[in-house]
Amino acid sequence: MESTSKEPPKQKYLPLRELTLNSRPLVKRAIQFSCDGDLAVAADDSVHVFVPEFPDLTRRRKRIAEGGDPESSDEEADDQQGRFNPETFRNQYSEGSKHMPVSFPPLDPRINKELYDAEGMPFPYDKTSAPPKSQRGENDKDEQEEGDNAEDGDEADEDDADDDDDDDEWEDDSDDSSVDDDPAGGGARLGSNQPYGAGSGPITSVGSSMNHVVKISWSPSELGVNRRPILGILTGAGTLAMYGDGDMAANVLGSANGYMLQRRELASWLVLWGVGERMMVPGQSPAYSEYIRTFAWAQEIGPGQALLATLNDAKEIAIISVQTVVSVEEVAEKGKPASGPVEKTVWHVRELVRFKAEGPHLPVSIMDPDYVPCGTSFGLSFGPWLEDEGGRTCVLGYLDRNYVGFRKIRIDNPWERGQLPKLQVEDKDTHGQCVHLTTDGFIEFEQGIFHKGDMIGCRGMISTGWHPVPFEVSLTGGVPVEMEKHKTSACGTTYNLQHCENPIIDMVVHPPADPARPTSTPMYTLVRLSATPTTPNWYETNIPAALHADPNSPYFQWARTIKQKLEILVPADMYQKRAYGADDSDSDEESDDGILMEDIIEDDEGINYMAEGLTAIDVTMDANAAKEVKAVPEVHPHRFRFHGLSLSPGGGASAVLVSAHSTQHPERGGWHTQRSQVLFSYKPRRTSYRFQNLSIDDNNLNFPLINSMTTEGKLFEYLYGGGPEVPGVHYPLTSDPRHAHVARLFAYVVESQKCEVCGAAVTEKMTDHDLVGCPKGHFFGICAMSGLALQRPGLTRSCGTCGFKTMRPEILLQKVPENIKEEVKGIIGRGSCMACSGKFLN
Repeated sequence: MESTSKEPPKQKYLPLRELTLNSRPLVKRAIQFSCDGDLAVAADDSVHVFVPEFPDLTRRRKRIAEGGDPESSDEEADDQQGRFNPETFRNQYSEGSKHMPVSFPPLDPRINKELYDAEGMPFPYDKTSAPPKSQRGENDKDEQEEGDNAEDGDEADEDDADDDDDDDEWEDDSDDSSVDDDPAGGGARLGSNQPYGAGSGPITSVGSSMNHVVKISWSPSELGVNRRPILGILTGAGTLAMYGDGDMAANVLGSANGYMLQRRELASWLVLWGVGERMMVPGQSPAYSEYIRTFAWAQEIGPGQALLATLNDAKEIAIISVQTVVSVEEVAEKGKPASGPVEKTVWHVRELVRFKAEGPHLPVSIMDPDYVPCGTSFGLSFGPWLEDEGGRTCVLGYLDRNYVGFRKIRIDNPWERGQLPKLQVEDKDTHGQCVHLTTDGFIEFEQGIFHKGDMIGCRGMISTGWHPVPFEVSLTGGVPVEMEKHKTSACGTTYNLQHCENPIIDMVVHPPADPARPTSTPMYTLVRLSATPTTPNWYETNIPAALHADPNSPYFQWARTIKQKLEILVPADMYQKRAYGADDSDSDEESDDGILMEDIIEDDEGINYMAEGLTAIDVTMDANAAKEVKAVPEVHPHRFRFHGLSLSPGGGASAVLVSAHSTQHPERGGWHTQRSQVLFSYKPRRTSYRFQNLSIDDNNLNFPLINSMTTEGKLFEYLYGGGPEVPGVHYPLTSDPRHAHVARLFAYVVESQKCEVCGAAVTEKMTDHDLVGCPKGHFFGICAMSGLALQRPGLTRSCGTCGFKTMRPEILLQKVPENIKEEVKGIIGRGSCMACSGKFLN
C-alpha cells in the first residue's frame, strides 16, 4: 500500500520565545535593540549579541509579479495541525549569537593606530606602548593573544605588515633613557596590555578596576561595514570600545530550511577602535588619560556619518566625529602581483569640541549631613534632529548633581563624507531643570519632532532614579539661560519628596501614536528593580490599551508572565521539603492510614508548626479517616529582579532582561550559578494583503517614522511588531526611479556580455527561476543591481532581507567601461541592495 504521508511542514516565521543566559549583569539598562533588530545583552564581564533570522519571501514576490494570490497555502505552513514538526522548536535568536568577553585582557592602545594614519598624524604610542625586552617573554605573548582571539574580538595586532619594523623600533627605544625619563614612557614599561589607570578616582586612577561592563549602546545605522551599526561597550576601567564587522570576509551560514534566508555570523567581529584610558583619538591631548563615565550616540545623520559624545569624571563632554569611507584599492602581497581591487573601510574619528557640563548647584562635602549620593553612568542622551535648509539642530541632555541640562548642537550643511563637520555648540544650556536625582538617573527622548502651538522642539522623560519626570525643550528661537549658583536646599531638590523604595531600572519612551495629535505626556513604560507580590509598582506604563498586543490587558506579554508567576501560592511545608511520606521518612513516623504524624513537623529552617499553633496537611485519601486540621500557611515562592528593558526598532515589540530568585531561600553559589532570562512581548502579524496601505489601524502601533527605519527594522516590525509589509521584500519594488536609471546605465554592458563557458552571447532568460544564459544551455544567476550574469562563484554578496545577490563593487567596476565608472562608483557607494535597500551579509 502506497504511503500518503508527507514531510512535516517547515516553519516559515520563527517565534519570539524566552532566552536563557548563563550570566547576569551588574548594572541596569543591560539590554539594547539595534536599528536592525540585533539584540545586545550585557553580562558582568561579557556581552551577548544575537542576530535575527529572516524568512525567504521570494515565492511571494513571484506570485505578486505574476498577478497571483500572495497568500498561498504554503505561506503559513507552520500553522498546520496534527503533524510533529521539529522545526517548531527553533525560535528567533536561537542561532548565530556571539558571546564576547570584554573585560580582560585590557585593550592595546595600538588599536587606534589606523585612526592616526587616516588623519596623517603621528601615533602617540609609537615609542611608548611597547614593553621592555625583559617583559616581552611568553607572558606578554599570552597577553597579546587578545588580538587573535575571536572570542575577544580584539584586533590589537591588525597591522601585521608593520610588526617587524615596529619591533626594531621598540628594541631601540627600550634602551633610550629619554623615554624612561618621560612619565608616559615609564608607565609604558608595565607592558602594552596592562592598564595604566585613568581619571582621578581612587580605584580607576591606578588601574585597579574589575573592568566590568557598565553600559552598552548601538550606533545609528549605516556607520559600520556593510552599513551595519556598531556596538559601543563601556567598561569599569573607563574604556569605551567599539565592536563591529571588520574588512575580512564574514562567515555566512546556510539557510536553516527552504523558507529561511541565509544568516550572518559574527565571527568577523573585532575591536574597531576605542576611547578613554589610553585609547586616544585624533584631536585629543596625550598629556593625561581620561576616565569615560558615560557616552551617547547622536541619532542618524547620514550614511557613514555619526556624532559620539563622551563624559569623563572631570565633567567634560567631548563631541567626536565618527565617519567611515569605503575605498576600492589594488592590494598586492609582498613579492606577488596585485590580485585585483579590494574594498576597504577607513575609519575617520576625531574630537571636535570639548566643554564643561556643570549644573548650578554648589558642591557638597561628603561630610555634610545633607549629602546625598549622586552620579550616573547613563547621563548623556541626544535628542532628535530638526532639519532646515542650512543644516540640522538637536539638543544634548546631560545630568549633573540634581540638575538636568540641555545643550543645543548644530551641524551646518553640507557635511561632505570624509571631511570634518561644521559643528556649533552653544556656550550655555538652552534649557535646565532642577530635580532631585539619585544614582543612575537617565534621559529618554521621544522619537520625532514635537509641535506645540508655535513651539517646535523635542520632549521625553527623565528618570530621577525613583520617578519619571516629563520635559519639553524648544529647538527654535529662545535665548540660552544661565542659572545662578545655589544650594540644592534653595530649589528643594536635596531630598526625594515622593516616597519610593523600588528604584527604576529602565524606562523606554514609545513612538507617538499620532505626531499631529500628541498626548499630554510622552508614552512610556518602566520597570523597577524588584518584582515581588508586595511591590505592585514594579511595572508602570501610560500607553493606551488599544496599543497593547492584547487590548483587554494593560500588561505586555512578558509583564503578564511575571505577574502570573508572582501570584502563585504554595503551602509552606510543600515548598520547603517533601513532607508527604517521603522515601527517607522513618516507618514509625507514619501511621497505617497514610496520615503524617501530628506531633511535630519541621521545615528546612527548623520551624515547628505544632508549636506555632499550626497543623500539617492531611493527605489521606479516605474521607472517613480524615482529621480536621488547620491550613498550613501559603507562601509566594518567586520574586524577580529586572536588569533592563528595550524596544524594537519601531516600538512594536519589546524585550526585558530578568533574573528569577527564591523568596524562601537565600541565594547561594558563585558566578557559575548566575542565570538570567530574556522575555519578549510582540504583536500578531498582519495577514491581509495591504502592502500599498502604510496607515495603521487602531489595534496596532502607529509607525509615523517608518520611512526613517532600515529595511531590517521594517521587516522585524512586520514579524513581531504588527507593522506593515516591506517594499522590496514582500512585493516587488517597481516604482523606484533609481531602477530605471541603473537599467539604462548598464544596458550596453548587459547586451554585450558573453558566456564565459562557450563564448556565446547571453540572450536567453528563464523568468521562473531568475536565470539568464546562452543558447547552448549555460544558465547563470542575475545581479540584482546591474542585471549581469553571475558566471563564477565568489563574485557576489547576498542581501540579508530579500535574498537577492549583487556583484561585489570591485568586480562590477572591472566589467563597466571607463566612461561610466565614476557614476557606477556613486551608485555602489551606497552599499545597499538595489531591490529592497537592505544590507548585505558579507
